[in-house]
Amino acid sequence: MKNPFLPAIIGSIGLLFLGQILSSGFLSMNNISSILMTTSILAMASISQAAVIISGGSALDMSIGAIMSMTALFGPMITLGSGKLSLAVMVPAVLIMGAIVGLINGIGAQILKVVPLVMTLIMATVVNGFSIMITKGQPSVTVSHELQSISKTLFGPFRILPVIVIILLIFLEVLFLRKSRYGRALFLAGNNTNAANLCGLNSKRIIILAYIFGGAIAGLSGLMLVGYAGTAQMNMAESYTMLSVAAVVIGGTKLTGGKGTFVGGALGALVLVLITNILQALNMAAGLRSLIQGIILLTILMANSRAPKLRQ
Repeated sequence: MKNPFLPAIIGSIGLLFLGQILSSGFLSMNNISSILMTTSILAMASISQAAVIISGGSALDMSIGAIMSMTALFGPMITLGSGKLSLAVMVPAVLIMGAIVGLINGIGAQILKVVPLVMTLIMATVVNGFSIMITKGQPSVTVSHELQSISKTLFGPFRILPVIVIILLIFLEVLFLRKSRYGRALFLAGNNTNAANLCGLNSKRIIILAYIFGGAIAGLSGLMLVGYAGTAQMNMAESYTMLSVAAVVIGGTKLTGGKGTFVGGALGALVLVLITNILQALNMAAGLRSLIQGIILLTILMANSRAPKLRQ
């Protein structure tokens, strides 16, 4: 398919109309704003996941939810002077926290040759254990007004688009992924590490940097999540791990690596959030919603894994 965004765009339009049919207020500006703000958080998580998947080796980062939960817990605890000054320290702090986890993931996968899926699953357990140890399972977090503004500052003629996500998507997609030397090297390494090495590139370093970048963005995603929710809980971002995988797949990213976009992941995130909102509009029980979401995710991943065989 020439346009990898097309399924996500068509799916989003169809779901918007379906939601309006099922619930008369589905397309109200308030609901659309809420959908887009929720989508922005998942879109950030999908950027993190896409970076790791593009790096190749059929890698998935299963620690994204744990990183987000950790920074959602510890980010608001960083206070220094006024609220704005605290925020100026808080954002770099969560980026560093996530980057450290990503660095460990990258070293484990590339230097120690641990299977990426296993390595990131282990790190998810370590990070969750660290969060429980520090908070003793009872987090006490005060979310400042400045922190809440990270996820709720809106942009556009109808004030429906989160500013931080628009800025990051444009910068990361165009300047980082498409125009930078590193972005081109990442696609090459994701397609074929041997070819990258023959071109004089250090594929291991490139891939480790992708893990570091993914971890840092996941850390920022956790801060956005707690800013939007207004409160922090243990494992509050657990579902974002698999949702981020599904989002990037819907957006056209190949699970085998070497192909993908951050914008596609954001569109995939919109599709998933619309599905969730439609299920909520139908007043389904939480258990039934989880079951249906799980079936949808399984179908998406199975279809993606089968697509290369069908093309052959």
